[in-house]
Amino acid sequence: MKKLVFLLFVAIVLGCEQDSSDVSPDLGGVGKGGSLTRFTIVNNQLLVLDNSTVIQYDIVDGGKFEYKHTLEMEVGLETIHANGEYVLVGSNSAVYFLRFNAFDALEFVSSYTHITSCDPVVASNGIAYSTLRSSGCAFNGAEVIDVIDFSDVENPQLIKSYNSYAPYGLTLNEQFLFVCEWGGIKMYDRSSPSNLREVDFLEIDGHTPIDLILRGNNMIVRTLEGVLNVGFTPEGEMEVRAVIVD
Repeated sequence: MKKLVFLLFVAIVLGCEQDSSDVSPDLGGVGKGGSLTRFTIVNNQLLVLDNSTVIQYDIVDGGKFEYKHTLEMEVGLETIHANGEYVLVGSNSAVYFLRFNAFDALEFVSSYTHITSCDPVVASNGIAYSTLRSSGCAFNGAEVIDVIDFSDVENPQLIKSYNSYAPYGLTLNEQFLFVCEWGGIKMYDRSSPSNLREVDFLEIDGHTPIDLILRGNNMIVRTLEGVLNVGFTPEGEMEVRAVIVD
């Protein structure tokens, strides 16, 4: 419960304007949470994963929530990520692509099936990145980063799988993909999705990174041991700038 509260707090903080005079967070856009979160905010709606459903709540005046809709899906839903007009849901067996219909309710569009594993997913410009992990999960399988083309959202296709070591959460910007791997954070140049190129690996002594929230050239990094602020340069170099919680 403490971790859930912390992630919701971070999502709200990162969604606010930097003007400190604005004390009311704007909940009308897209909530900025980590890739392992089970909830997100899109278009004045809170979307929450249950084991086999996606539940929608309208955010009304005063920050209250009113139930709107439930989308029944398969069991094993794990993570949720909003990207433009689509909502991507990672499960232990697939990545699901959803969108809002004419009644503003989520509906199923398509899915990409993968090996049974733990599966967070992020996306940008029709390309999704999904880490598949068996370490620490109740599954046995390959540990990879799947790159998926969903520009034709009704027929998503695997571009390529890249070997990884115990990948957890991930995030991206226009240039780089950041992946929590065992013992640190790996940074990839993602200018060519069919040829991800490693540009840096930040080893963090005493911490095991599991998820990331990106803002500008800084990342809030949640680890098994605490919370860090990690910065990076346009040239592709990372450094720990502060320990927030240890």
